Parts: sequence; structure tokens; C-alpha cells
Amino acid sequence: MDLDGPATHISVRAAPPMERRELVHYLVMTEGGQPGRRILLERATLTIGRDPSRDVVLSDPDISRLHACLWVSDGQVMVEDQSSTNGTFIDGHRIAGPAVLGVGSLLGLGHHVLKLERRSRREVERAEQIQRDLERASHYVQSLLPAPLVDGPIRTDWQFHPSAQLGGDAFGYDRLDADTFAMYLLDVSGHGAGAAMHSVSVMSVLRQRALPDVDLREPAQVLASLNAMFQMDRHDGLFFTMWYGVYHATHRTLRYACGGHHPGYLVAGGPAGATAMPLKTRGLMVGATPEARYRVGEATVPQGSALYMFSDGVFEIMATDRQWRLADFIPLLTDRHDDDAGCLPESTRLYNAVRAAARRGPLDDDFSLVVVTFA
Repeated sequence: MDLDGPATHISVRAAPPMERRELVHYLVMTEGGQPGRRILLERATLTIGRDPSRDVVLSDPDISRLHACLWVSDGQVMVEDQSSTNGTFIDGHRIAGPAVLGVGSLLGLGHHVLKLERRSRREVERAEQIQRDLERASHYVQSLLPAPLVDGPIRTDWQFHPSAQLGGDAFGYDRLDADTFAMYLLDVSGHGAGAAMHSVSVMSVLRQRALPDVDLREPAQVLASLNAMFQMDRHDGLFFTMWYGVYHATHRTLRYACGGHHPGYLVAGGPAGATAMPLKTRGLMVGATPEARYRVGEATVPQGSALYMFSDGVFEIMATDRQWRLADFIPLLTDRHDDDAGCLPESTRLYNAVRAAARRGPLDDDFSLVVVTFA
């Protein structure tokens, strides 16, 4: 080492001190006309009401023209009701006079609920980008669902409402040949992007008829092949339940098989004497074990009857007083005495009935319901 050589100087520039994040208050709509809408509290006073001149306009008959005011004082968000007809609530309690709205608390006005958050603008921008990505993914999933069939000897209508932005439910139907019509509904374990993409994979296989050496007119073969293709140990622990059926028009028979799924229901008869027949066979959920075996059932399809396929989110709801079970939902299938319901698609009638029975807020699970009517 040359101690007499020129010295080498290493300059280390200290990193600038981390800037303090600018935290601001937001109201995020959790219930109401625009779930996910985010409102920045940056005005000196923010007015909320039904009148178009308010800072935040909520179209809700239970909200007054000027319903409430909010403002920030010493870092706290204050709320005051403006003599509204139906009141303003914080975490379910009606307020009288100015009140503090704490971070994480729920502000209730009419049928709307808004949650207070305190976050940095950059964090919110990232969250909104993620939300936009989820919305695009959700639109993609829904684009794969078949269009309702409104004409012909077989007609369909359906309702699809994920409990989260993305869910694990999926369904489909298609004419296999001149005499046979296939239909199915599946429910992937869990929620979110992973469950949604798993359901998309299964749908794609069925849409492209990509099950090797399988006759799609044979329900047990279809479930067995899907079980071999989608074993959970190769798919991040995901499995799914499934109901699969094939209608043979010439003989008016429906052959079906279940993979861990509750029954489909065939409803026949007029409004005064309709009966709901469960269509179920024994079989494990698809992807749980390679040794799973599936059985086939068969039913005669009367003229004018309808098949109902649905996920468990349709009946596993929390009502105002208790948790529903399948037995609570089945009577709705034959309850067609409401004159107003006659002008609605059958799936819409049932969705409205479930929403009316459920407690306020989003449903606890994905709601998927398909109605197939046979002329």
C-alpha cells in the first residue's frame, strides 16, 4: 500500500429527512348509491343533502335537502345535523348537536353509510389505482358470463352479485347439439382475485370444450375430469363445488351430477300448486381428492317447468333475527302470488326477496342464481 500517494476522499451525502406524510380526512361510502366513493374533507365546511347545491349530493328520499354539515377542528372531524327529518347517526346512535366523528366511525344518513378514514394522499392514490384494476378484472369476469336467453324453447335469466369486488362464483350454459343443452354453476372456496381467476380457468375449459376424451353430455365424466385437472394441491389450495346438468329435449329428461354442491331445484306446476323437487347426487367437492367419484341422477322435465341453480350465498344470509338456511329459501321458489312480481324476471324477484329479508349492508357471500325455463 502506497501511504504517500494521493488520498482518496469518499463523500457520503446524508439522506434528506423523511418528509412527514400529509394525512387528510376522507369519507368513504360503504352503503348507498355509490359504494367505494371517496370524499375529501378539504373545505372549511362540507354540506351534505339532497339539494343539488350541496357539496355532497345524495339522492335518497330519506335524506333532507340540507341534512348535515361537517368540518375539521383541531384535527378532529365534527358533524352536526341540520334539523333533518330522519336524523344523522354516528355508529348507529342519533346525534343531537355537534359531535365528533372518529376515524373508523360510520356516519349514517338515510340509506347511506360513510366511513371516516385518515390517510395520506399518496396512499389513497395507490388504493384508487388498485380499485380501478379490480374493477377491470371484475368486468372481465362478468364478460365471460353468458347472455340471458329470451327466446326459444329454453330461456334463461340470472343474477350475479359478488359480495366483494371479485368473487369465486361462475356459471354457464350452452347448446351441445340439436338435442342437448348443458348448464352448470360452480362456487370456488374463498373470495378475491385468486378465487375469481380459478373460476375463470374452469369456465374457460368448459367454454372451449377442452376436457380431453370427455363427453360433455355425461355429467359424471365432466366432474371427474375437472377433479383430475384442478386438484387443490396444484392450485394454491383452492377447490370448488359444482352442479352440472344436461337437458335432452327429445325425451324431456335432465341428467345431472353434484360435486359437493347443494341441489338444483326443478319447479313445476302453476302458482297455486307449484312444487320444488331437489336434484342432488352424492359427490365430493371438485379438487379435494383424486379419488372422488361422481354419480348421475335423472329427472323428467314437465312443460313450463324451471330449473334453479344457485350458490350458497343465496340462502346463507343473516336476516334481521337469525341466520338463514337452505330451508328458509326454498319456499320462495314456489311463492309466486305477488302480482307485482309477475312483471319481473324470476331471478330478479328472488334477489329482491332475499335482499328484503337480509339485514342492511352487503350480503355476506356471493349471490349467483340462474333460472332455466323449459317451454
